[in-house]
Amino acid sequence: MVLDEEAYRIAGHAHLVGLPIRVHGQLESRGGFRRLTGARSVVPVQVDDAERDRLMKSLQENLDFFEEACGGD
Repeated sequence: MVLDEEAYRIAGHAHLVGLPIRVHGQLESRGGFRRLTGARSVVPVQVDDAERDRLMKSLQENLDFFEEACGGD
């Protein structure tokens, strides 16, 4: 997705403090890839500790998948 300067700043700050973000836009699928166009309304989302742990576990599982797909060690 492409973010304007303000949305990028919000997303960056949310990332630094470990919060997920909510983004509105149009999800497009082409050639097995997905992208979000017209990204807007970027806001951090408060989550409880259990939900944060679940999200972090899911992220780690996906990172492992991407490393394997890219031939990483």
